[in-house]
Amino acid sequence: MGKIIGYGKLGRSMPLTLDKCGNLGGDVEMVAVVKELALRHPEDIFILIGRNSGEPGSTIAPNVINPWSDSSYGWKAMLDEEVARQNLKGVVLTADRQLKLAKIFDSIMGTTFDSLDGFVMWVGQHGTSNQPIPKVDDNTKLTKPQDWCAWYSGWMLAGINRWRDGDPWNREEVNLNADARNRHKMRDLKWPLRHPILTQYEFHHPLKHHRYGDTLPPQLWHGSAWHNYAKQIGPETWYSTVQNSYARLEINGLYPGTPFGDLISFNDDFGRPGNFGLFVNEARAIGVRPAVARYNVLREYVLPLNPHFVHGTWSKESQAKLGREIFPVAWENYYPKLHSVLCTFTTPSSGSGWATAKPWEAFAAGTVCFFHPEYDTQDNILGDAVSELRQWLRVRNSDELRARVQHLSTQSGYTDWHWLVHAQRAHFETALAERDYMTAIERRLYP
Repeated sequence: MGKIIGYGKLGRSMPLTLDKCGNLGGDVEMVAVVKELALRHPEDIFILIGRNSGEPGSTIAPNVINPWSDSSYGWKAMLDEEVARQNLKGVVLTADRQLKLAKIFDSIMGTTFDSLDGFVMWVGQHGTSNQPIPKVDDNTKLTKPQDWCAWYSGWMLAGINRWRDGDPWNREEVNLNADARNRHKMRDLKWPLRHPILTQYEFHHPLKHHRYGDTLPPQLWHGSAWHNYAKQIGPETWYSTVQNSYARLEINGLYPGTPFGDLISFNDDFGRPGNFGLFVNEARAIGVRPAVARYNVLREYVLPLNPHFVHGTWSKESQAKLGREIFPVAWENYYPKLHSVLCTFTTPSSGSGWATAKPWEAFAAGTVCFFHPEYDTQDNILGDAVSELRQWLRVRNSDELRARVQHLSTQSGYTDWHWLVHAQRAHFETALAERDYMTAIERRLYP
C-alpha cells in the first residue's frame, strides 16, 4: 500500500484550475507541484486538505482526492451545516466563537490528519496567532486573531500540531514558500522545524512556539540529528530559529504537464513587432525603498524605452500618474505577448531580493530578460549559468538597460540576441531537468 500525503496552503483557498489563479503567474505553483508529485508517485494518495476552489481532485491526477468536494468525505457540506447550526457564519468571531470553530474543523478533519504519512504545506499569509492561545506576557488572557486567520490558518496549524504530536521526532510538514511576505511568524505552531523551509531566497529568522501545556523540556528536543535547538523563554513558550533554503522553487509551475507549463513555447524569431515589453504588478509600496518601488522602477527604467506593452494589475491612481493604461491579459496570451518583443525586464518582488519565475518564463519563451540591479540579490538564478549570460543580463542602471535593448533591437545586434535567447533556454532546460525543489520535497516524503 502506498503513502497518504496531505497537501494544502496556509492562509488562503487554493485555486485548482488555471482560470482561478491570479494573473501574471500567481498561484499556479499549488496545482503544479501536487500534480507533479501525484504523477511521479501513482501508488500514493494525495489529499487536498487545504481549502480550495472545489473542483474534483481527480481532474488534477487520478490519485488526488479533494475531500472538500468528494461526496464520500463531504467536508464543505459538513462545515457549512455545523457553522450554520452554531450561528458562526457572518458574525464577528469572539475568542469563544473562534474556539468553537476550531472544534468544528477538528471534528471534520482531525482523523484525516491522523492518517497522514506526510504533509506538504505552502506558506501563505497568517498571523502571530491564528487561534486564541494564551498571551506570552499574561497567560491568563487569550489572543484575539483576525477572523480570516481562524477560517484559513488556525485549523491547519492545529491539525499539524495534532499530527506531529503522534511522533514529533519523525513527523514534520514540508514547508514551501514562494512569497517574501509569508515567512513563518505563527506562535501556535507547537513544534520547532527540523528541516529548512524551501524558498526562493536563503535566510533565517526566529520563531516562538506555544506549548499547549506540554511539559517536555526543550533540552530533550536536542540531539545530534537535529539542526534546530529550542530553548524555553516563558512558562509555555519555546524559541527556535527557522532556516529558509533556496531550492529553485520558482520554476515549479513551468514543468511540462502542469497547467501553466503546457502554455510554454520557444520562439527565436528576430522579426518581432516590439523591442521591449514586460509583465509587472504594482505590488505594495509600504516599507519598500523608493529605488525598488515598482512605480519608480517603471518611471525610471521602463517607460523611457517606449515599451510595446506593459501588462499587470495597477491602481487607477498610479496609471494616471504614469500617464499609461496598464491592465492584465488572459493566460493564453501570456507567451504570445512575450514573443511579440525582443527583450523584457524583471524587477524586485515586494521590494525583496528574492528570485521569481519571471526570468525563467522569458528564458523558456525565447525573449531576452534583463535584471534590475536589486533583483535576485543572491544571484540564485544566474549563479550557475555561463558567466557571459550573467554579465549580459544584469544591468547596473537604467542607462545600461536602454543601451543594451537598443543594441539588441538593431540588425547589428542580431548575433548577440540570438546567442542570448539560446543560452537562456539552455540554462532553463538544465534547471528544469534538475528540479532541485522536487528532489528536496521527495527526500523528505520518501527518506
